Amino acid sequence: MSGVSVSPPGLISVVIPAYNAQQSLPATLDSLFAQTWPTIEIIVVDDGSTDNTAAILATYGDRIRTIRQHNGGLASARRTGVAAARGQLIALMDADDLCRPERLAVQAQVLQRWPEVVLCCSDFNAFNEQGLVGTAYARHYYASIGRAPDGVQSLLGQAEVLDVKGCLPASPTATGSDHQTTVYRGNAYRALVHGNFVHPPTIMFRRTVLDTAGTFDAEAGSMCDWDWITRAAAVGAIAFVERPLLEYRLSATQMSSPRHRIKASTDTLRVAERICRRDEALYLAELPRFRADLGFFCADAADAEVDHDKWKAAQLLTRSVVRFGRIDALTLRVLLKILTPAWALAARRHRRALHTA
Repeated sequence: MSGVSVSPPGLISVVIPAYNAQQSLPATLDSLFAQTWPTIEIIVVDDGSTDNTAAILATYGDRIRTIRQHNGGLASARRTGVAAARGQLIALMDADDLCRPERLAVQAQVLQRWPEVVLCCSDFNAFNEQGLVGTAYARHYYASIGRAPDGVQSLLGQAEVLDVKGCLPASPTATGSDHQTTVYRGNAYRALVHGNFVHPPTIMFRRTVLDTAGTFDAEAGSMCDWDWITRAAAVGAIAFVERPLLEYRLSATQMSSPRHRIKASTDTLRVAERICRRDEALYLAELPRFRADLGFFCADAADAEVDHDKWKAAQLLTRSVVRFGRIDALTLRVLLKILTPAWALAARRHRRALHTA
């Protein structure tokens, strides 16, 4: 981080990677201009957009900082943005999501209150083109939260009610319960290495984390967030604000959508392997659980590949079974797809498409 001029603690830097985001970016920026926190630096990294993103950004003048670079992917754009950030606190956001007005103020309050917390995230609502999909969506989006007996509290431990009245915009209809939210906090590293449950667009962290955990790594591909979050969690405690502070857009173009499943599943397996190599002591201490993780990730990657490259799918499935000992319904389903002739699979997909049309 050398060479970056750091501003006083009151400044929060918001880093937004943007690639062909002309449709959604204006609403995203408007949600940031409406924040109750008074001092914000908005950094948009235009990651080689080929649409009108650059022209739209130019209309905002000095209200935002724009950095344009050749297309390098999510990790590259995040790395560029956080390197340029001047705030002591840095918030991540995506170019198609919307912040609630109190988001930055609530998270800053959490980090100010608990010095041991290095990273704060929150719950979120989900929406698509048709409207609201679900509220408090983290438990639906992240399986580890949904499976935990007490949700996030099972993963983080400590819970405390926080008064956030001073963070909220004025509202004549607000009640006492609206002014309070539960914050969970604790050491999440041993949970996060088995799968992410920290939603990247809701993250705010202390810039000092970059000095110890490092920055985002392009080799982690589309799972660079999970890779970095586990490294940050090894440095200090994580806090989760139970209040939804973000409106998360679900669309066919996002990296978690089915059209990007091959890359996402391959990158997930790669990052899981990196985590195991990085902490060999923990890997050996929790070997059965890591074997189960890697067996599933191999089978899931095989399932994603099977319609496109049966040989690669067979290699991944063999690894899942032989090396990690995983045999379950997913294994059998992928095996059946591998053994079924391509013309038969195509005919079945065609019939399914006709049936659902």
